[in-house]
Parts: sequence; structure tokens; C-alpha cells
Amino acid sequence: MSIQTIKKHLANLSRVEQAEIMHFMVELLAKDDFHLSEEWKTELNRREQALENGTSIGRPAKSVLAKYRR
Repeated sequence: MSIQTIKKHLANLSRVEQAEIMHFMVELLAKDDFHLSEEWKTELNRREQALENGTSIGRPAKSVLAKYRR
């Protein structure tokens, strides 16, 4: 099955089913020998510091996801 076929099937699932798949994928990646590149580690650290020192303000996942559902 191709990635495009899987994406089409996923798009037809309910939001609850999609969330279950997302959770599964995160858990799958966490168990694997998944390694971030140094560039991504640097970027994630930069974002974390920005949140901690108040130069960046996080937004609730609901509002971020709502933007992409429109």
C-alpha cells in the first residue's frame, strides 16, 4: 500500500480515529531508534527557551488545529 493510499484512508477516518492513529505513531517513533538531527534539536531547544523566558507564547492545540481544519 502506498503512502498516498494510506493518507487517503486516514483522511476519511473520524477525528477520534485520526487522533488514535496519531497517538500510535508518536508511540511507535518513541520506541524506535528515532534520532533528531542536530538542527532540529537546536530548533526545539530554541523554542523551549523562548516559551520559558516569555518571548514566545504557546497556543492551545485546539486553536492551532482549528486553523488547519478550515
